[in-house]
Amino acid sequence: MGFFKHVEGEAAIVVIKGVYKQVDLYERDGFLYAKTAGGFVRLMADGSTTKDKMRLDYMSWNGELCRDGMGRLCTSDATGAKSLEAPKAQLLLGSSAE
Repeated sequence: MGFFKHVEGEAAIVVIKGVYKQVDLYERDGFLYAKTAGGFVRLMADGSTTKDKMRLDYMSWNGELCRDGMGRLCTSDATGAKSLEAPKAQLLLGSSAE
């Protein structure tokens, strides 16, 4: 297992109890996380997170988005990664997704 690595040039907007906040994206062993005040929150492929009352609203990402068998958002480097279907990726990336 590795440490959290900041993904330069990428960010996300999360919603916490109705408040929108821009956060940095981090990667660890191919899985994607959002940096919050108290640490890191795992991002899920359906837009949910591991933090109660926080969801992923939007993210910038240059590359392929994937999910593992447990629905965790990841890159193709993660063990068990499968490409995220285009409609699901578009929900996370906004209308600019291809």
